[in-house]
This record gives sequence, structure tokens and C-alpha cells, in this order.
Amino acid sequence: MHSARTGAERAAYIQAEDATFRGPNGPVFKDCTLTIAPGERWAVVGPNGSGKGLLLAALMGKLGLLAGRLRHPFLEGDARFADSVFGVLPPGTLALASMAEHRHWLLARDYHQLRWHASMSQGLATVSQLLERSQVENRNPFAVLDPANDRGFEEARRREITRFELGPLLDRPLVALSNGELHRFVLARALLRQPRLLLIDDPIAGLDAHSRQRLHAIFDELDAEGIGVILATERESDLPDGITHLLQLQKATIQSAGPRTQVPGLSARSSPARAFVMPKVQRRPLPEGVPMLEMTNATVRQGSVTLLDGISLRVEQGEHWALLGPNGSGKSTLLSLILADNPLVYANDVRVAGQSLGPGRSIWDQKAWMGWLSPELEAHYPPHARTFDVVLSGFAHSLGVHGRHSPEQIAAAGAWLEHMGLHQYRDTAFAELRPESQQLALLARAAVHGPALLLLDEPCQGLDAEGRSAVQAAITAVAEALSAAMVYVTHDPDEIPSSATQVLVLDRGQVRYRGPRRR
Repeated sequence: MHSARTGAERAAYIQAEDATFRGPNGPVFKDCTLTIAPGERWAVVGPNGSGKGLLLAALMGKLGLLAGRLRHPFLEGDARFADSVFGVLPPGTLALASMAEHRHWLLARDYHQLRWHASMSQGLATVSQLLERSQVENRNPFAVLDPANDRGFEEARRREITRFELGPLLDRPLVALSNGELHRFVLARALLRQPRLLLIDDPIAGLDAHSRQRLHAIFDELDAEGIGVILATERESDLPDGITHLLQLQKATIQSAGPRTQVPGLSARSSPARAFVMPKVQRRPLPEGVPMLEMTNATVRQGSVTLLDGISLRVEQGEHWALLGPNGSGKSTLLSLILADNPLVYANDVRVAGQSLGPGRSIWDQKAWMGWLSPELEAHYPPHARTFDVVLSGFAHSLGVHGRHSPEQIAAAGAWLEHMGLHQYRDTAFAELRPESQQLALLARAAVHGPALLLLDEPCQGLDAEGRSAVQAAITAVAEALSAAMVYVTHDPDEIPSSATQVLVLDRGQVRYRGPRRR
């Protein structure tokens, strides 16, 4: 257990003196002078693309210096930490929990459907195995460990498993975790490095309301244990009340830094709402009275874990549903059945456009009715693909363009780029787009073939207020242009589209509420 530190150990965590850092495209954070000390609780705030993750890397010593000086005074005097400003960080110093690491673990699924193929995930690393000391510290397997330190690690391991409620997940393959469960795993691994200063990029990404509240309480616990925390987020509204200092970023430039009461918040700035005008789209006809989606008593088990327990749902043509529930409640599993990504769809009664899978009907017949986007799709999409090709790939439901497309399909992809305001990024690599532009490109991909059902899984995750507003407006315009039914998954009730009239709430694989939306 960490304890509060006094004297020399209360030296500043970070001191930057007229520092200019070497960014990937040139100098960043020019002439930065900053001191972060124990007892202060800092947050880095700024819109998407402002450089928050880059600043955390700079403060950890992972970016080169072009001018000035960076120090970690609380590490000075210990020979093991002499190279801390060069990014060499032994356990017990600084640790980072980032969305880059979250994405790394998402990509541990060789393909995004692997999560649902239980037989193929056998033998893959479990949560418990990846929380072992050799894995967390990336130890040489032949290294000799100090037994006393090993006992200390086991104590910390038990503490973080309890703190992040990972006990029920220990025996599950990492690839089987939900987005929110994976984020808690990333946070726990960072704390298992037993840092004296923890930096967290986008701390609440993918977390449900309970996990967010729990995380805010954890920050108070860490403060009492003498562990400093620096948070980086797009929205000041996501910050815990205990934050004492703010650092505000714009375009890799520090706009202001200091006590929270003296730094203007992001809410002080506002931008005009973005408008999307889309013509009506001709789509495949469906006989009147046939529901767009119907599932009866759907049940999915993975080993001894029941992911869905007797779920029934009927979505009429053009009807909009919100799908809610805590992390691990079964939301993504339900979508995997509808998309036919989960092989257990063949063991359940799931009908899309009035038909179920079976002899004479392939998964591609089912997917042709649907458009889809999710955090997993964004993570697995080839980063160097052109934005135009991202949209065009919607016709084949593929990751990247493979094969020929008709002149009509090519024209439709170009038109959807125009609708989304992305025409100027036609040849830009997907990875180089801003986060909201990536989501708009994936939304265009979902819509380009004229689907009758949109499945949108956390489409606004990780977006700042302006990006969230733009994506929400685009979703409303797309659904109206297609006259499509929609299932919208979110943890944030404020994010539910106004057009959603029905709600399905899941918890531990069971229905907790199904019916009209309560305004």
C-alpha cells in the first residue's frame, strides 16, 4: 500500500522550464514553463486534435527536447531513475493509461469478430494472466525477481482487481471483454506498475455510469495513498470535482495553466451547430407489416458465462431504439447476433427483414440490409486506407476495397463524402482524419448501400462537444434520408437521438426494461 510522502519525497513531479518538444510534425508546446507538484490534481483539457496525448508523452520524457529543460524532481537522487527524462521508466515511477494502449488490446483480436468465436479464443491470454507481474512489467522471463517485491506486487494485484471490479473477468480471454471492461483492465494494469504519478488519457472512455462514479472515487483513494494523477479529456464536464488545476490546450499549444478557478473552461467556447442536408435515398423495399428485426428468446453462453439470457426484441420498419446497459450487460453481443458476426446466430431465432439464416441464405444476405459502426470497426479499419475507399467499402461490408465497383457505386461513395462534408479529405488516410471525421466517414460507409437498419455502437465515444454534436446531427440526417430503422447503443442518456421512441435496457444479459422511452 502506498502511503503519503513528506520531505524530499514531496518534491515536484514535473518541472518544465522554457521547454519546446519535438512533435511528429515539428515543434510542439513551445516555451512551456510548468510545475506539477504533489497535492495538486491536474487535468489537461482540449478538443480532439489539440495534442492532449502528445502532451502526456512529453511530460513523461517520451518526446525529444528542442529547447529548454524537463525534470522529474521527485525521481532525482535515485540512480535507477537517472534516465527518466528519456522515457526509461522503471516500475514505481510514472505510468500511463492511454487510448493507444486500449486500441492495442482491441487489435489483439486478429479480426473484430474473434470475440464471438469461443473455440478460436481458447488458449489466448486471460485477464488473470495479463495481470501477472512478468506481463505488467514486461519482464525478461529469465530475470531473477526479489521475492519481497513479488509479494508486494501480489498485494497490489489483489487491490487493483478489487478496485476495478475485475474478479468476475479473471478467467475470461482478454479478447472476450466488452469495450468498458477492457478500459478498466487498462487502468488496473497502469496502477500495477505502482507509480507515484499516473497519467490517464481519456479516463472515462467506454465506461458506464457506475464505473464513472467508481473511477472518480478511485481518484480520491489514490490521492490519499500519495499517488499523483494527471487526467486528459475532451470535455471538462467529465472531470471529477477534486481537480484543482487545469491546463488548456489548442493545436499543440498551451493556452493557459493554473488553479482551476483561474483557467477559463472549455464551455466558454461554442461553435455553430453543423448542418447536414441529405436527399432521400432509394433503398431495398420491404413488404408492409414485416418487422425490420425480430429475435425471440435469444440466448448466448460462452463457457460458464451467460452473455444473453432469453432476449426478445421486435423493431418495426423505420423505428428507432436506444440500447442501454452497464459494461458487460450484453449490448455488443446482441448486435453481434443481428450482424451475423456471432456463429451462435444459427442456434437462435433472429430474423432480419423477415428471414433468418439457414440453407439458401448467407450472412451477406443479412448484412445487405444493415449499416453498422462501432469502436471495434474504427480500431480494425486499415489506417492507411483513403477516406473515399472507407466509404466505398460499405458496399461489400469489407475492411478496405477489394475488387471492382460499378460506376454507380463509385458515384454514390463520392456523393456520401459530399453529404458528410468530407470531400476535401477524399485521398486522406483514414488514420490522419480527426476523430469526428473518422466517425463521419464510417457513418457514410454504413449508409452508402442504402440499408434499412442502422446499428450504431457508441458512435460518439471519445469525441469532444463539437465533434459529438456534428456526429449526432449527421446520424439524424442519415436516418431520415434512408427512412431506416435504428438501434443506437450508448452509456449516456443525453446522447440518445431525439427520434428514439423505444428503449431496451440490458443488465447481466437479461432485459431490465423494454418499452417506450421515458422523456
